Amino acid sequence: MGITCRLRPDRGAYNGGVADPRVVVLASGSAGNAVWLEAGGTAVLVDAGLSAEALLRRMAQAGCSSEALAAVLLTHEHDDHARGAAALARAVGVPVLANEATLRACGLDRGVPCERIANLQPFRVGAWTVEAVPVPHDAADPVAFVLEAAGTRVAVATDLGDVGEVLVERAFGSDVVLLEANYDLRLLGVSPYPWFVKNRILGRYGHLSNDGAAAAAVRLHAGRPQRFVLLHVSEVNNLAPLARDVVAGALDRHGVAAEVQVVRPNQTAAVSLAGRR
Repeated sequence: MGITCRLRPDRGAYNGGVADPRVVVLASGSAGNAVWLEAGGTAVLVDAGLSAEALLRRMAQAGCSSEALAAVLLTHEHDDHARGAAALARAVGVPVLANEATLRACGLDRGVPCERIANLQPFRVGAWTVEAVPVPHDAADPVAFVLEAAGTRVAVATDLGDVGEVLVERAFGSDVVLLEANYDLRLLGVSPYPWFVKNRILGRYGHLSNDGAAAAAVRLHAGRPQRFVLLHVSEVNNLAPLARDVVAGALDRHGVAAEVQVVRPNQTAAVSLAGRR
C-alpha cells in the first residue's frame, strides 16, 4: 500500500464530517485551482492555488470544515495550483503531500510540514486511498491523482498536455473524472495570446483541448454511470457551453450515457457523484 499519511492526533475522522464521499471544486482556472474531497470524516484538498485566506473563505461558504482537512495534495508547483499550500498547511496544521521534485520546486521542503509521496505507489490519508499518476506538463514532476473511499473512485487530472496509457489504466472506470478542457483550437488560434504561449499550450507538455478531453472521456468510460467534470476552462480561449457540447457529443456518438458538468472559471461548484442522488 505504500505510505500512510501521519495525521495529527486531532485529525482523525472528524465527527461533524460527511460519511459518504463528497467532492467540491473550490476554484478552477488560471486564477487558481483547488478541489475538496471528503469521506468518512476525512478530507483532502487537491491543490491550493488561492491564498490561504481565500481558500478558507470558500471552504466555509461551501460547508467544508477545516477541522476535517487532513492533508493538502499538490499536483505540481505552478502558482495557480500551489500558491496557498504553505500558508494553509500552517494555518490548519496539516501536511502538504507531493513528490520530491514538486516539494523542491515549491520550496516546501523548508519550514512547512511535508510528506513525500512516490508516483504510482498508493498511500492512505484517513478514509482515502490515493495514487499519484505522472502526466505530461511543463513542471518538475506533475501528476494527476486517483482517489478512492467508500467504494467511490475519483480522478483529478488537470494541467496536462496529453492523456497517456498509464493514466487511462489507473483512472479507468472512475465514478467521477475531473478533467481539464482548457481551450478550443479555433478560439486559441484567433486569441490575443502571443504565438510562443499558444505553442506552449498546444504542445504535449501544455494543456488539454476540448477535443483532447472528449477523446479521454471516451477512453475512460467503463459502461456504467459516470460523471465527467470539466476544469481549467480558459476565459480567453474557450467557452463553457462549447467545452460541454464537445465532450458530451463525443460520448453520445460512442453510445456512452454519462453526465458532463463544466466548472466555469472562478466558480465554486459541488459535484454530484455518479449513481448517487
